[in-house]
Amino acid sequence: MNVPALYRKYFVDKRDERSELFQLMRENFTITSGIYPGSFTHITPSFYIPEMVYVDMDKRCKKFFDDEETIEFINDKKMYDEEANVRFHQQDFSDTIDEKENEFDLMLSLYSGFISRYCKKYLRKDGFLLVNNSHGDATLAFCDDAYELIGVVKRNGQQFSLSSKDLQSYFETKSGKPIDKEKVEKTMRGPAYRKPVYGYIFQKG
Repeated sequence: MNVPALYRKYFVDKRDERSELFQLMRENFTITSGIYPGSFTHITPSFYIPEMVYVDMDKRCKKFFDDEETIEFINDKKMYDEEANVRFHQQDFSDTIDEKENEFDLMLSLYSGFISRYCKKYLRKDGFLLVNNSHGDATLAFCDDAYELIGVVKRNGQQFSLSSKDLQSYFETKSGKPIDKEKVEKTMRGPAYRKPVYGYIFQKG
């Protein structure tokens, strides 16, 4: 099986495909569609989710997603019966994306900025936001009444696990001070938390 070069270089070779993460999401939640702003060429979600929309500004991405080899690779790896439905938008995710609002079961915010704010409208009611705090986006989601924290994702190497116990404790700062939302917005950095985890799962109300 030919592995697309940009996927191999940035995800396979770095042992960062995170396949188990998306398998875990599929097994625990009803997810058939997702949107991934700031995705670069991280196509692993398409192995588990039949309909995926990817959004990124990097000019290399359009050629990658237009390449038939990429789609063939996804269809070889997919864990569902139907053909993979993959769409890509080369743009800034803070601009309007040509996709339906209130449409997707899952939205991913991983290492790319304030997706929970700019792309909230594309996530359906009761849909799931999987977010990390690399740019403070998990903190913004926690402060946003539109989202309810329902779980955290823990990572140990290539293994991922979910927890829904004592969730508020994951947003207790090491300093003991309240979250300063304005500081997060200004610096794009979340505070240090007492119980850091790989990611957080919110549900949109």
